[in-house]
Amino acid sequence: MSENNYQLEGKTCMITGANSGIGKATAIQLAKMGIHIVMVCRNKERGKNAQNQVKKESGNNNIDLIIADLASLESVKNLADEFKKKYDKLHILINNAGVFNSKRILTEDGYESTFVVDYLSHFLLTKLLLDIIKKSAPSRIINVSSDIHRYFKINLDDLMFEKKYSSQKAYGSAKFAIVLFTYELARRLGGTGVTVNALHPGHARTKMTTTNISWIIKKIMNLFSKSPEEAAETSVYLASSPEVDGFSGKYFKKCIPVKSHKMTYDESIQKKVWEISEKLIHF
Repeated sequence: MSENNYQLEGKTCMITGANSGIGKATAIQLAKMGIHIVMVCRNKERGKNAQNQVKKESGNNNIDLIIADLASLESVKNLADEFKKKYDKLHILINNAGVFNSKRILTEDGYESTFVVDYLSHFLLTKLLLDIIKKSAPSRIINVSSDIHRYFKINLDDLMFEKKYSSQKAYGSAKFAIVLFTYELARRLGGTGVTVNALHPGHARTKMTTTNISWIIKKIMNLFSKSPEEAAETSVYLASSPEVDGFSGKYFKKCIPVKSHKMTYDESIQKKVWEISEKLIHF
């Protein structure tokens, strides 16, 4: 990673799912560079604790907190409104929050929860903040995906898994969707000074990845997993490095652009998922 902080001092960065795991590790590392961090967390108490930890570990007091539940589209709209009331610039948006549900759960909007939290709410949040992101250009949008998208592709005929639910398929589908969204948005934002990239952080030892599994499987997985700090490296790189200035519509792994699943490059599928998403959020 480049030592050049790319004139990051004073820039504003929003990170969703910032109270733990990769999100919090990303917040700490970017805060050390002098970036003004806006942490988006679901739980107020855990959010405050994480905010204090980020301040303490980074030595940066410009760490703000907004409480929002990404399982609720209304809450996402309120999040965008609250941000715009406080800020007139957003240089970096990191769509990081995610869930991995062992059972099919419906949100208050009647949608499957994994699809909403891991993808649809980030689609909505990005669209709601796009005007301020454009105004802040050069700016960057970073979408945290996963290589699981290579094995559990999206099914446009059953996005909500009404026929048969599988936790891995639901997670893979949502991560596939966010790669498609990355490429479509990058094309739409060409020439605006706003770049959009997706990434695979690697398997990290976080609460999300160790819930609802047996202790023996957890022990084995931990042997081959990254720490949250290690898993945050590519997010931090895409947010801060001058080396990726102008790079857009790419999928990164270990801070290097790599090919995502070949189906993610199908522009007709990218457009279809975009259209479906707009209908789902009533935009």
